[in-house]
Amino acid sequence: MAIAENGPNGHHRGRIGNIVYYVVNGKNVSRTIGITTKPPTVLQLRSRMVTKLSSGLFSNLLDFINTGFSIIAIQAMDNAYNQAKKYNKDHLIKGNYPDLEIAYDLLQVSKGLLKPAQNWQVALDDEGLHYNWDTDPQMPWPEATDQVMMLAYFPKQEKVIFNLFGRSRISGSDVLEIPSSLQGEYMETYISFIAANRQQVANSCYTGNFNKEVSEDLTLAS
Repeated sequence: MAIAENGPNGHHRGRIGNIVYYVVNGKNVSRTIGITTKPPTVLQLRSRMVTKLSSGLFSNLLDFINTGFSIIAIQAMDNAYNQAKKYNKDHLIKGNYPDLEIAYDLLQVSKGLLKPAQNWQVALDDEGLHYNWDTDPQMPWPEATDQVMMLAYFPKQEKVIFNLFGRSRISGSDVLEIPSSLQGEYMETYISFIAANRQQVANSCYTGNFNKEVSEDLTLAS
């Protein structure tokens, strides 16, 4: 849609059909939007595939990153989705086109100034993911009241299971319950913390994957 500024005889700005109107140095100019017949380059094809992979991932994780990136989104006067893509764009995709894949070990699902999980451990059993992290009885307030954020992402099913407000940091452990139907499925996992007053979060830590390959040891540690 184009806008006629200063009445029907004034400058036009915007698009009508396949013609775009805009002003350059005070003059009203237009150009036709054409359709290229040139085949896309490898770089263009890679860029399209990267956009598709990253957009799909962040759409699936949106409920989590809306909290995980909420603070920096407010500071940037932006939304969490855009900020998550911005902070992950340079390292999210690995490989050579067309063999591209998501680098889950480099993915950040929250970003902030709180202390990240220290010396974490995670184990999978028939209840779910058991997370443990370093704690200290002398931990100062309000750090002690930070709440754990836990996430499991299932790439094949495009499903997400998470808890945004788990147990306190000083507790040293929590469980992310996983339905029995998904316990044997390939999953990528993460941990972070959020302040009890919701005013700050920590950078997330990648806590490994389960069921990607047959493994006798289902316990991972930092």
